[in-house]
Amino acid sequence: MRPQFHYAPAANWLSDPNGLVHHAGEWHLFYQYNPQGEEWGHMSWGHAVSPDLAAWQELPVAIPETAQDMIFSGSAVIDDAGKAGFGRDAMVAVYTAAASHGPQRQAQAIAHSTDNGRTFQLYPSNPVLDLGMADFRDPNVFWHEATNRWIMAVVLSNENRALIFASHDLKQWDEMSVIHGNGAPGRIWECPLLIELPVEGTGETRWLFKVDVLHDAPGSGALYQTGTFDGIRFVPDGSALEPLWQVADHGRDFYAAIAWHEPRDAAGRPVWIGWMGNHAYQGRLPQKGWRGAMSLPRRISLTRQGGHLRLRQEVEPAAAAGVPALTPDKAGQALVGKLSLPGGSNLDWTATDSLGRTIGVERRGARLVVSRQVPHAPFLDALCALDLDPALALDLWLDHGSAELFSRDGCTALTLQY
Repeated sequence: MRPQFHYAPAANWLSDPNGLVHHAGEWHLFYQYNPQGEEWGHMSWGHAVSPDLAAWQELPVAIPETAQDMIFSGSAVIDDAGKAGFGRDAMVAVYTAAASHGPQRQAQAIAHSTDNGRTFQLYPSNPVLDLGMADFRDPNVFWHEATNRWIMAVVLSNENRALIFASHDLKQWDEMSVIHGNGAPGRIWECPLLIELPVEGTGETRWLFKVDVLHDAPGSGALYQTGTFDGIRFVPDGSALEPLWQVADHGRDFYAAIAWHEPRDAAGRPVWIGWMGNHAYQGRLPQKGWRGAMSLPRRISLTRQGGHLRLRQEVEPAAAAGVPALTPDKAGQALVGKLSLPGGSNLDWTATDSLGRTIGVERRGARLVVSRQVPHAPFLDALCALDLDPALALDLWLDHGSAELFSRDGCTALTLQY
């Protein structure tokens, strides 16, 4: 069955969200997409739009692969002043062009749209940033007001490093600095995000750097650190040699999340969204005509706990508004909706749908265990365990094929597809 309140394409493969931008009253969600089938391949940019982050309309493929390149992940921005030479208010996509044939090669390229993202023209002088590398991808681009220029964070995937570049026109990029992976678990970096966030309860802001780690990282692979950014370099909080890396999602299926940098809510919080998938097994899922869905959009901020800044995530209120409330006594039934689970006591809750798929939440004191069992795809079976303040209540968002669990303070998230 298709999800009721998560975005999924009508057909074919979906993965990383790309090019998140808001323009002319529409939230644009571009994403990695295979127009030719359910398997990974022929990577292009799919496209959907929403007036409210709740109801999505799928549009035709925005940027199809070319004879030379697949269109890998990246960003989109609105060039209000027309600095790139494509006219005022042009939408400019900045993406990784990955060679389809011959030796692996990845470089950064651009395309522009003057019809609100419906069609794009590739820049004839692409690529705009080429280091002659095989693994150099996923540019995250935003406007930095203080230095009056565009900033790009992009990863050297096999080196577990990110580079910071700056540009005045989205065409000529100058290297500014490096973000090192000191102390970061796992290997193969992807899909960076560098963004300024409000610190709740203060008038302050702090910067967050997030990266997804393809292999051997905890949780879903989404790691983050907080720090400062002056338009040139990101300086992580804590020791320069051993900065504090934290886990953004403790499940198995929240990957490649990036943010709409603007607009923000009244509290200054942007919204981000991730792919509910995992490259370790996504290609093995049973075929059903479409493969992959997005998480619920989440408002993000920082809060101070235990002397550290932590990422706080809250489901976007507009997306939550149409989700029905559920009660714990409906365990054992196929559920779609939001389930609130109280804190302060032990808990043992399970739900099994008509296909025999089971999601379980068990709590014993400070220990929380969320389990997934899928009889027709046992490679999906998983136990996700973590320690959590036993007084905290939990909110579990259930849809056909997915579960997203949040602690009531928003500082712990856990996402599973099934």
